[in-house]
Amino acid sequence: MTLEELNSKYNAFITFHEINPIREGQLTGLTFGIKDIFLTKGVRTTAGSRILKDYVPSENAYVVDQILRNGGKILGKTNTHEFALGATNTSSIAGPAKNPYDPSRISGGSSGGSAVAVALDMVDVGIGSDTGGSIRIPASLCGVIGFKPTTGLIPTDGVIPFSWSMDTVGIISKSLDKLAKVFTSLLPQEKKRIIVSQVPSKLKIGTFLFGEDDGSLLLKTALVKLSSEFDVKSVNLNMLTYFGGHIRQTIAVAEASSYHREWITSQPGLYFEDTKKILMSGLNISAVDYIDAMRARRSLLEEYVKAFKEVDVIISPTTKIVAPKIDEVKGREVDFRFQLISNTELFSVVGAPSISIPVAKDENGLPIGLMISGEPFSDGKLLKIASLLFDMLVSKQVS
Repeated sequence: MTLEELNSKYNAFITFHEINPIREGQLTGLTFGIKDIFLTKGVRTTAGSRILKDYVPSENAYVVDQILRNGGKILGKTNTHEFALGATNTSSIAGPAKNPYDPSRISGGSSGGSAVAVALDMVDVGIGSDTGGSIRIPASLCGVIGFKPTTGLIPTDGVIPFSWSMDTVGIISKSLDKLAKVFTSLLPQEKKRIIVSQVPSKLKIGTFLFGEDDGSLLLKTALVKLSSEFDVKSVNLNMLTYFGGHIRQTIAVAEASSYHREWITSQPGLYFEDTKKILMSGLNISAVDYIDAMRARRSLLEEYVKAFKEVDVIISPTTKIVAPKIDEVKGREVDFRFQLISNTELFSVVGAPSISIPVAKDENGLPIGLMISGEPFSDGKLLKIASLLFDMLVSKQVS
């Protein structure tokens, strides 16, 4: 199939528009799909919304410029849940992004189009954003690799914001080598020196969030295999477990509503219903609640960092479920939100680097990811460990 034919079936892209590299570089030969919340000079940037359906920026986002300066070629703007405010990618002016394993199912979101484009080999690399799981969720549901770096490492200049304090540029690919190359290319020079990359000879793995949900059960074989090879033990993060989701949502939704205040009050009918509900709820968050959440976030980070005195990485199910049917989700996005975001958002609130790798499938062949998370600014170390675990759990199975 041509890209256009694939897109008519799966809705991976909102806009096809080739942007050629400025010069050759580290990314020469790689093709990219850019989530449609990243500004692209002269190419419309819709954020999947009727509000911006005709918006054409006059400048590029930092990430777009970096890709072009390093030799990457951009093929277009990928589908996103409206303004990146959803985990299902069902609310978009392009229609739902559809799962590459079964187009009757969701892709996950909000960077769903980027994950679908990578899974279908439409591009080598998908660029997206992750505020509560928007890279890792679609990576899990679409059977690809999705990496959320430490928050703040890659500049978000020129990215339409969801939450200014938690938005993180993320990368999706089938190849960890390509993903690592892109990550390095996107880092400002002064930040490359602070990335920890040394991997210990005796790896210690902490397990977290494993329960009786479908995701945990599907990953049981992988967990047993890791336990036979490494020092694996359970990690207790009680404050993060009980308060992390509420704190992240309070901060993120308040910041989103602040950005959208004028539009949501003057033209609420232009938003998709689930997006509108989120933004309207944010208008009711008090300044006191927001400040309290920001303060509590520091305590969660302290607890999280302390755990790494005992382990090198923490593994968890990326999502509690495999991809549900689009017809089941539409109009009930909030009902599915918890099952999709409840694991990933805990690592977002502490700004941790976190990656989802595809290691299991259910009886219908639908994929689910194993999430590997590290201490903030240990991104290089995390990527090396992820490569080690990927080779053990996935590559050897394929070979």
